[in-house]
Amino acid sequence: MTAASAGAMPFDDWLLTTVRTIVRPALASDADALHASRGQMPFDRQTRSLAETRKLIADMDRRPVHDAAGWQQFAVLARASGAFLGDIGVNFDTPRNRQAEIGFAFAPFARRQGFATEAVGAMVSHLFARGRHRLIAQTDMRNIATQRLLERLQFRREAVHLKSWEEDGVWFDEVGYARLATD
Repeated sequence: MTAASAGAMPFDDWLLTTVRTIVRPALASDADALHASRGQMPFDRQTRSLAETRKLIADMDRRPVHDAAGWQQFAVLARASGAFLGDIGVNFDTPRNRQAEIGFAFAPFARRQGFATEAVGAMVSHLFARGRHRLIAQTDMRNIATQRLLERLQFRREAVHLKSWEEDGVWFDEVGYARLATD
């Protein structure tokens, strides 16, 4: 039985629509597309196997509520065709802290078309509407496209973390962004 079907948190509470996208909690049937999309990221490459991705999504689907503390993946679909465009990950902090970390990955064919701005913007608005006080995002210093997207969504650059990300034995810098509900 899934969290949505168990009635712990209605699925519709996390069904977001924009002009061109639908954002909803990732389902087991999304795992292969999510894995493929994450495997084509120019930075922060996928390190999980397909089996691990499938287990991760299945475990998330069994959470008592979609915004329980920990990571939850949300599928982003094209509203017109239902095609999987990418995903948004939200790391929910405890309700007392009312904070969350947000990250996202989009398939190469879906980039540079505004889908991420629409979908991530809808998620940001939804998180603030549901009582989150502060959202953060971390990105590789080389990922200029993500930095621009975050800035379009009114996130401010708060930190540079020197040599905080290792990939293939090479250390890279990360940039930390944040936005308050009052921004």
